Amino acid sequence: MSWALPEKVFELAPVVAGVLGVAFGAVIGRVGRSRLVNDLSHLEAEVARLESQSRDQARQVAKLRGEQRAVSNLTRQLPNLARELNRSDLDERLIPQLVFALVDSIFEPEQKLLYLIDPALGDRGQLLHLVGRSSSTDIPPAVTKIKIGDGKIGWVASAKVEMVADDWLNMTRTEGRAIEDNHPSLRLDLIGPLVQYEDGKPRLLGVLCVGNPASRPRDEKNMLQMVTNLAAIALTNSRSTRQLRDLANHDGLTGLMNKRHFMNQKLGLLINAAEREGTPLSVFIFDIDYFKKFNDSNGHLAGDEILKHVSQVVRENLRPGDVACRYGGEEFIVAMPGARGPERFAAAERIRAAIESTNFAHGESQPGGRVTISGGVSQFPVDGTIGHDLIRHADQALYQAKAAGRNRTVQFRGVDIGGEGGDEPVWVPHADSSSER
Repeated sequence: MSWALPEKVFELAPVVAGVLGVAFGAVIGRVGRSRLVNDLSHLEAEVARLESQSRDQARQVAKLRGEQRAVSNLTRQLPNLARELNRSDLDERLIPQLVFALVDSIFEPEQKLLYLIDPALGDRGQLLHLVGRSSSTDIPPAVTKIKIGDGKIGWVASAKVEMVADDWLNMTRTEGRAIEDNHPSLRLDLIGPLVQYEDGKPRLLGVLCVGNPASRPRDEKNMLQMVTNLAAIALTNSRSTRQLRDLANHDGLTGLMNKRHFMNQKLGLLINAAEREGTPLSVFIFDIDYFKKFNDSNGHLAGDEILKHVSQVVRENLRPGDVACRYGGEEFIVAMPGARGPERFAAAERIRAAIESTNFAHGESQPGGRVTISGGVSQFPVDGTIGHDLIRHADQALYQAKAAGRNRTVQFRGVDIGGEGGDEPVWVPHADSSSER
């Protein structure tokens, strides 16, 4: 059987095909636009990721450049700074300046503080004293002295460990305690102790504080420890050298300056200063009356105690700038810058009277029942322009004082230009000058 499509079908075919084409094109268009939107979203996300990555890389580059700059600065400055910090003749007062120069080369901070324990107090020292500072803001008086254990600075001093800013957030480092800042004006990112080891045990010397550093090296805690170690070595060396120098220049029994240092250095410096500035300088030499008799009666150990006690009385009665020396045996010298005329005699008499009025052990065994001294005074430049002449003339006055009955002070008086006769000591009496001591 055969059949044929109606003619209308053939007439409608182009229309149907067109409609189907439009519909198919619309579907394809919607799919393309959706894919394009998705592609653009992915592209934007990728651009954002790349920008973030670029910023991270820029930060890393800046950090690396900062570290490189810090290492470069450190490499350039460390040899000289380390040499200066370890000089045997380094003045302790210069140490903060050198330490801060090293801190600047590594961290470039806004704040730098150096606290030290008072070395005279030893293990009894419980206060950190601010000895060096550098800050963009004023440091309040409240933090110039900090008790060990108080605040972050005091905690580091007590624990003797380095701390950086993030360490304070981990309370396991601080035994579960939240440690407060010492003061709002202190923005401290790194705090480290200066420690000296004696017989394997750490002894605190001080604390170094670094605030708001522009450069944060990768090993910043190790860098801080290197600085604090160098500072501790410098302090220890400076103080040890000073102690050795003091031992070499001072008498071991009395603690006064010894004859060698007084004659070879100190007296010459005082004479030069008096000559340069046109100021007077007096020399008072004295010895303990009947000291041999005291030793014979009470023993040499008791004699040593008298020498130490007399030296203490002398120190307590010195004027500012006076220098006392144990010249030898029971003989002492006091150099008195700026003392002239009645003042030089009054200064010497004050020492003599103070010794006479002091109750010394076994003093009652001495003639007169007390320990006394006899002395002579000379003055630069009228009685000599060199140390040897000043001491020789003061010694002549001392012997005159002994010949006149002891327990007295005699002023040396030279001969005026155009006068006659030799050098002549002059005895200046005091209330008890008539009795022999």
